[in-house]
Amino acid sequence: MSGFVHLHVHTQYSVLDGQASVKGLVDKAIADGMPAMAVTDHGNMFAIKEFTDYVAKKNGDGEPVIKPIIGCEVYVARNGKENKRKDVKSDARGWHLILLAKNYHGYKNLIKIVSRAWVDGFYFTPRTDHADIERYHEDLICCSACLGGEVPQHIMRDELEEAEKSVLWFKQLFGDDYYLELQRHKPTVPNAAQDTYPKQMEVNKVLMELAAKHNIKVVCTNDVHFINEDDAEAHHRLLCVNTGNDVDDYSKMAYTKQEWFKTTEEMSQVFADVPEALTNTLEIADKVEVYS
Repeated sequence: MSGFVHLHVHTQYSVLDGQASVKGLVDKAIADGMPAMAVTDHGNMFAIKEFTDYVAKKNGDGEPVIKPIIGCEVYVARNGKENKRKDVKSDARGWHLILLAKNYHGYKNLIKIVSRAWVDGFYFTPRTDHADIERYHEDLICCSACLGGEVPQHIMRDELEEAEKSVLWFKQLFGDDYYLELQRHKPTVPNAAQDTYPKQMEVNKVLMELAAKHNIKVVCTNDVHFINEDDAEAHHRLLCVNTGNDVDDYSKMAYTKQEWFKTTEEMSQVFADVPEALTNTLEIADKVEVYS
């Protein structure tokens, strides 16, 4: 069984979207023997103080029990973060993108990107853009994110040339610190979103082709929103509070109920045919320094 590190994790600070407590996530990661874990809340870094403090408390005076990876799933405005025209509703949330700090300098750059997204780019959500990412990219690791990411969105629209252009832009900027992200959320119950998994498989196929063509490594994530499988229904009801949707309607803003903090064994089973996607999560964790 390959080792694994969660790099795409939402806590309760992804308000009305993430249901997982910071302590619960860290405790489960340690119990599973994971060497590190990331926190990547939607558009904010609110959980970081609690995350790093709790990890430090668990570490005590000995060797680190688990390495904290500070990150954010940012919203990237398609037309520049200052563009807030009412007729550009499609850019209200922007593309998703995972950014992880490699060291203290990267942490400071991530703070700048996220803060400027709130101050200058807020339009329904705090949005950054390519210009700010290019300006503050140093010492950051970048992953292409979920189906809401720039590259997956182009793929789903059959805009394969645009998808490749986006991949090359990020590759040129981040070099070997750019990874294409694979997700597989195959639902096992009927009362869950059924259309996500087929889209993921369609996108993953193209991502693997682009990775091979441009010598980019792939990494697997599980887009964590709750801690245990049994929490799935409670998370669905939290989303309904957020969206105003009926609890029995799984056609709007519903999840696959696979988005729990899966163990290393569970992730190894899901990605048994792509072992490098698992080991590359360890590579990313190794790149991250421990800092105060």
